[in-house]
Amino acid sequence: MTAGLPYFKAYDIRGTFPDQINIEVAYRIARAVAEWSGAKEMLLGRDARLSSPALSEAMIDGLVDGGLTVLDLGMVTTPMLNFAVARFSRYGLMITASHNPKEYNGIKVIDPNVEQVYYSRGLEILEGMVLKNLFGQGRGMGKVLMRSILKDYEEYLFERFKDAGPASLSVVIDCSNGVGGLPLGVLEQLGLQHKVLYHIPDGNFPHHGCDTLRPENLDALRQKVKEEKADLGIMFDGDSDRVVFVDEQGEIVPLDLVFLLLARQELERHKGKVFYDLRFSRIVKEEIEKLGGIPVRMRVGNPFHKEALHRSEDGLLAAELSGHIMYREHFGIDDPLYASLKLMSYLARSGNKFSNEINPLRRYFSSGEIRIKTDHPGKLLEKLKSEYGNGTLSELDGITVDYPDWWLNLRPSNTEPIAKLVIEATTANALEIRKRELLLFLQSEGGTVESSGETGIHR
Repeated sequence: MTAGLPYFKAYDIRGTFPDQINIEVAYRIARAVAEWSGAKEMLLGRDARLSSPALSEAMIDGLVDGGLTVLDLGMVTTPMLNFAVARFSRYGLMITASHNPKEYNGIKVIDPNVEQVYYSRGLEILEGMVLKNLFGQGRGMGKVLMRSILKDYEEYLFERFKDAGPASLSVVIDCSNGVGGLPLGVLEQLGLQHKVLYHIPDGNFPHHGCDTLRPENLDALRQKVKEEKADLGIMFDGDSDRVVFVDEQGEIVPLDLVFLLLARQELERHKGKVFYDLRFSRIVKEEIEKLGGIPVRMRVGNPFHKEALHRSEDGLLAAELSGHIMYREHFGIDDPLYASLKLMSYLARSGNKFSNEINPLRRYFSSGEIRIKTDHPGKLLEKLKSEYGNGTLSELDGITVDYPDWWLNLRPSNTEPIAKLVIEATTANALEIRKRELLLFLQSEGGTVESSGETGIHR
């Protein structure tokens, strides 16, 4: 990435409000998108953040001044915005900072193929236009039309899952005071037994943060699942494009193992490619191959997974460790509600407890993601490559080295002077040995351990 505007990130536009993302910036971005896309109509949605209404008005002004008709969806989930993009074959803009704290906001740009516009695929052009005010005179004469996608979206989900059997389960869903509660009326239509926590949108996020990767944010959900004796628990992030699951005992379930159940469900129907995050446990590749599927290891970044699904005729589903799960049959949308209904259908059909489905898959031990602070991530990767060159090497995303009884991945952050390390081994003892060895090596090369991961995750 260039040394341009700090709020233009690898996959979207995101920063703190109002010092980075503000009304003026939103207007200029809208003008740039109008010019760059050449579109006549643009779908616009927003999340529940306190700054989102003002940013929405500014973007509407920019799009209208650029000559576009704005199809304003109002407050929606990011999957609902993506569903509207698929339904109407239009560009879409989603005002959201996803799982970030309340002082953040941002914009996701979605093209008519329901693929996210990222850096090197158009976002860098938008950055240059905003930086240099390259908007021309604009076409003017645009207008705003109010649209609602909620009914269409819920009807679509109902038709898809009405005969899938999830009504036999009970579930607790934590919406994090984001927008994930908006389409949950479909659960009533499906007859699903459910309790909902923090479903009223509130940009202050008063009960807990909306980041699904922080275990402390799941405390209320875990407790409620045990109190209700529910079959599973689900938490959505702020814009409801990430998900995390807990089992009937209130234990957090690693996303890669949940994904393996979902992949099994699809591969029982037909064979094809399953795209998975390179940080996923080795068990994912092993089991997909046993099921007759084709496992495809992917670099980190949900936009790349969506592209792979769309460009593969036999692609089935994809997932990223942060909680994005996508199905080709669902337009490649990373939609936690869709994935949750899929999981509930699987569990209802199996008749087993969630934990009983997961426990046989816990064959390896993982470090979790360890953050290594460094001023020179690239040099650190080269040193690691030289030191561990005797394993099977991949440079798909950073450095991945495979050995018979363990593997590692070290990759640079897109946004920080950080390298991120993941280690997995066949035993807890082997994991501890390799972790100590690697951290000592990285520290000797100038790295500083910023976080120690979650050593011993049994997956």
